[in-house]
Amino acid sequence: MFKKIYFFAEHQNDYAMWSTLAEIIRNKNPDYRFELICSAGHRSKDYDISHFLSFFDKIYEVDNVSYFKYGIWRRGLTLRTFLIALRNNFPSAYRVLRELKKINFSPNSIAFINNGISTNQALFLRRVKFDPNVKSVLFLSPDFVKNNSNNKDYVYHPNRSAYINLHLYFFGTAPLDVFWIRTPDNIRTNYREFHFRRNPADHVFQTFYPMHYKNEKENQILIPLIKSNNELTEQEISTIVFIGQPHYWIEGFPKLTQEKFYLRLNEIISLVKEKYSSQHLLYKRHPGESDEKFKKIDTIGFEIESSMSSEALFFNDSSISTVYSFSSNSIQIAACLGIPSYYLYNLFDAGYLGVPQTIQRHWQNRWCSEVHPEMNIRSIDDWMDGKNDYEPQDMKGKIYRSTVRMLEEVGMI
Repeated sequence: MFKKIYFFAEHQNDYAMWSTLAEIIRNKNPDYRFELICSAGHRSKDYDISHFLSFFDKIYEVDNVSYFKYGIWRRGLTLRTFLIALRNNFPSAYRVLRELKKINFSPNSIAFINNGISTNQALFLRRVKFDPNVKSVLFLSPDFVKNNSNNKDYVYHPNRSAYINLHLYFFGTAPLDVFWIRTPDNIRTNYREFHFRRNPADHVFQTFYPMHYKNEKENQILIPLIKSNNELTEQEISTIVFIGQPHYWIEGFPKLTQEKFYLRLNEIISLVKEKYSSQHLLYKRHPGESDEKFKKIDTIGFEIESSMSSEALFFNDSSISTVYSFSSNSIQIAACLGIPSYYLYNLFDAGYLGVPQTIQRHWQNRWCSEVHPEMNIRSIDDWMDGKNDYEPQDMKGKIYRSTVRMLEEVGMI
């Protein structure tokens, strides 16, 4: 039987998942001890995560290093990028690895990690791999949909894969391949996926959002997110949240196309204001949303929130009654926690904007719900008339059973 359970957290959704998982495990076996290793990225290092920390008995902090920093990895592996990696990334990665080696894992322990793609996540997997005291469990991202889509829509990039694998050879446990959305006329986009060539951990599970698909597939689990009390507090004024995004995907399009996009986005935001004129409006700013992009958004009438993640916001604010976004993953998370949430991208004329079919298919495969198709707003008239209204299914029992099944498979219960 395992004695200690370790969790590695780098991104904001990690904290929400690991606190949920810790609570489920503690209910099954209160004798376990939970320890959290944190490595906050520079964009969210000042976020308030206090709500999630109470679930853990001990917390470690390690530095953060990234081979994605400054976008150099997009150039692929060349002599110049090789030298940059040796000079800038390798010393920082060795420093983080030394910090991780200072953590003495207890015998018969297990470590959970999400995604596994970043430098720090790879370093943690490597640290665990060479420690006989601990077994590793990796959750693969629910945001990668290539294997459930048309593979012809994706292009393999050997040079970019080689640049990342240069780091993973020394600091990871398994190489990976980078696939980019295929676009005509060399339109630049940020839509890409990472897939490991072999299992990088002792146990690997593909996760998916509870509202995404109706049925689980083999070796898939529901992403563990449960809010103990997801009842909306009855208040005279509820909170309507609009999730901001950096919209990297459109940066490669002509300036006129970008102007059309933000014009349409602001038209939809004005309708949100009209629909909820008597409610509290809150704009959740994305940590990657530059001031230049933020100023393009009509946020008059909104309170601006930038001190915490959307996950922390959903867990802490019981007045939130509805969430909107163009295409944020926060929509799936909010719905999972019992908050009606909606994607807006179908209200944009993709043909008018010149969005390639490959990107449109990516949207439809990634940002959708088989459980609640109403989540995708396709008509302004229907939406304003309330035809998209829905009450999210209570997924707590289904998530709990999926999580217990995973725990049984790794030998914890």
